[in-house]
Amino acid sequence: MRIAHTLAIAALAVPLGTAPAPAVAQPGSPAEACSLAIRYEVQDRFPQARGVRVRSADVSQAGRNQARVSGRGEFEDRNGGEARFQYGCTYSYRNGRTSQLDISDVHHKDGGSNGAAVAGLVIGAIVLGAIVAGSKDKDKDRDDDWRNDEVWSPANGVRCVQRERACYKNGRFSQSWTDRVFYR
Repeated sequence: MRIAHTLAIAALAVPLGTAPAPAVAQPGSPAEACSLAIRYEVQDRFPQARGVRVRSADVSQAGRNQARVSGRGEFEDRNGGEARFQYGCTYSYRNGRTSQLDISDVHHKDGGSNGAAVAGLVIGAIVLGAIVAGSKDKDKDRDDDWRNDEVWSPANGVRCVQRERACYKNGRFSQSWTDRVFYR
């Protein structure tokens, strides 16, 4: 009974129309907030990025209510390679939000870049072009086949079909016209 009585008094103490605000996890520092924002930004810009890690963070004042965070990070891609990048981020002390996210100087640790992917795309385009060009020659063969589908009439009421090598008189197969047109 005491517990119910205490809960009733606590409920009356809270002003009507106000609900307790949910606890929002706010990062404790500009470096933490920017680190989280940069991880999401890297994954948005580079869909192949896995395991994004921020390795360093340098915080400097960017005004009375802002801090500028810059540093370095790295991520793994789907192919098992690793890449390094530099980043920059502005943190607002007033509302705890980040802005002006900047990711630059992305380099693969092995010294490579996305050049292999670009080269693969170029080679793929060349191969596709060759396939399309080759299919144009096949279309010429289809045109020849189309000519073989020609239908003509050697006499009134007679229709002959080249592809079938058959003739029809008044809509019915005619062996005599077929022999006359195709086999003599």
